[in-house]
Amino acid sequence: MIPARPSKLLKRWFGGVVEGRVKKTFAAMCIRGLSHVREATGRAPLLFVSNHTSWWDPMFCIYLSTRLAPLDGYALMDARNLRKLAFLARLGGFGVELDDPEDRSIGLRYAAERLSGPGRGVWVFAQGRERPVTERPLAFKPGSAVVASRPPSALVVPVALRYEFRHLEKPFFYVSIGEPFAPDAEVEVGQRRHEEAVETELARIDAHLRDPDSEPGFETLLRQRRSWIGRMLERMLGWMTR
Repeated sequence: MIPARPSKLLKRWFGGVVEGRVKKTFAAMCIRGLSHVREATGRAPLLFVSNHTSWWDPMFCIYLSTRLAPLDGYALMDARNLRKLAFLARLGGFGVELDDPEDRSIGLRYAAERLSGPGRGVWVFAQGRERPVTERPLAFKPGSAVVASRPPSALVVPVALRYEFRHLEKPFFYVSIGEPFAPDAEVEVGQRRHEEAVETELARIDAHLRDPDSEPGFETLLRQRRSWIGRMLERMLGWMTR
């Protein structure tokens, strides 16, 4: 296992880098349930359980824990990926050999130890590796439920992530965060509950995309402003083609 070597200064700086990248890459970030995290982070450690579809997923972990709801955040990663991106260990990433049962056990125990009190959070992408966003069932691994069953005071926070092209050239970044809930002592029960909770949040995003009024509560962050030159050219083209 590769342990995290977090640096508060580097986390704070890199959170700003991620914010800038999101602004350049996406038309907007649309997020629901952020208040759940802000309210819970001061009263219990938080275990974030999420689907995993993109390179951007861990970037959101960093952005959330440094800018949106600051906390002492960590993330369980595939050790192979952490070796390629070693700087992520300085941002709270710790690496586990996913195909090695002994190393997985060590990594899950390490994750549980990070959840030592309020203001701390651990992120687990429970599918194990990147999967298509349309895949159902999500087929969560038991790791997040194992971690949740160990620290009794931790709360589980289900998070759904999705990236969607719509009416603009650049994609939209959707996040839906469910209400935190107490962990289950039985791993199999917890595993099913984690998966169902994240699927519920993914369904909220689906419903919002079909009809925003049917699933309110999404707030728009980091909306990209179109340049005045782009707006002017669009109007000129519209006038020329009438």
